[in-house]
Amino acid sequence: MKVMAHLHDTGYKFLFSHADLVRELMEVFAPPGLTELLDYSTLHREHGSFITPAMKNREDDIVWSIQIQKQRIYLYLLLEFQSATDKAMPVRMMQYVAALYEHLLRSKGIDLTRGLPPVLPVVLYNGDARWNHSPEVFDLIAPHPAILGEFQPRLKFWLLDEGRFSKDYLEGLHRVMAAIFRMEHAHDTEEVKRAIRYLGQSIMQSPFKQTIDKAVMQWMHYRLNSKTTHLPTQEVDDILKGTEMLETNMDRIRANAVAEGVLLGREEGKLEGKLEGKLEGKLEGESTLLERQIIKRFGAVSDEIRARLKAGTAEQLETWAERILDARSVEEVFNEH
Repeated sequence: MKVMAHLHDTGYKFLFSHADLVRELMEVFAPPGLTELLDYSTLHREHGSFITPAMKNREDDIVWSIQIQKQRIYLYLLLEFQSATDKAMPVRMMQYVAALYEHLLRSKGIDLTRGLPPVLPVVLYNGDARWNHSPEVFDLIAPHPAILGEFQPRLKFWLLDEGRFSKDYLEGLHRVMAAIFRMEHAHDTEEVKRAIRYLGQSIMQSPFKQTIDKAVMQWMHYRLNSKTTHLPTQEVDDILKGTEMLETNMDRIRANAVAEGVLLGREEGKLEGKLEGKLEGKLEGESTLLERQIIKRFGAVSDEIRARLKAGTAEQLETWAERILDARSVEEVFNEH
């Protein structure tokens, strides 16, 4: 389970290294009333690792700063992808925030005469079980005389339990981070295809498309590897380059899997079956998906183009598939000059 947790942490760390994806997260999932106060043009990634009193390195966590009403605050994004919830999380978060403050003081990143900057601690939790523990450290403290109440810590974190959001709710938001959460909890091939299609549509509609599409595509490499265990990921590099290509690219992955004898228990299939899959299944799948892409980009195809696709070699199909990304007409797809 530690390996899987590291897989998620690495992918999310990459995503939240991009300012526009942090903005996406905060615009949709921040505490109510907060996002309207944030000046997203001032988002700044805070680099450096923080050591807790327990000497635990938190390099996988993400810290950003941002201005709110001309005051700089800190967003501490803690990535929690273990299989079980952690009742002690408020204590851990209290340590991490204290370590952040200590780091800022040591590095002279703040002027203490103006006070410590506010911190919004956010826990992103991805486990299958729903989080059922309090996010506030005060609630963990045993009952005590009221006179001691004012001396007890009261730090609280903002919990984003991804699995608590329904698929319909996430799809209704039409936002990229909502689509990513949706993708995280897709459990079979058809549901993954639907989630990817929605993710692509969300990217196409996003005002940040040009800055986030490549990052999301990289994240997909991590998630397809674990969510669709029967589908190889070697050819998903262009899976998010255009909404019209999403489903057909997933079909390409599936066709290649069949060609390699991976699906339907064919890992040990006969050599003839594998060769037939490569020569027929793969080429047929490639030509079919390319035809669908052309139809979506330029309209109905002629019999001549359809015949050319069916007769195309693997190298030709790959070249045409690359050209369709930038071609302004169907003729440019096949132009050899």
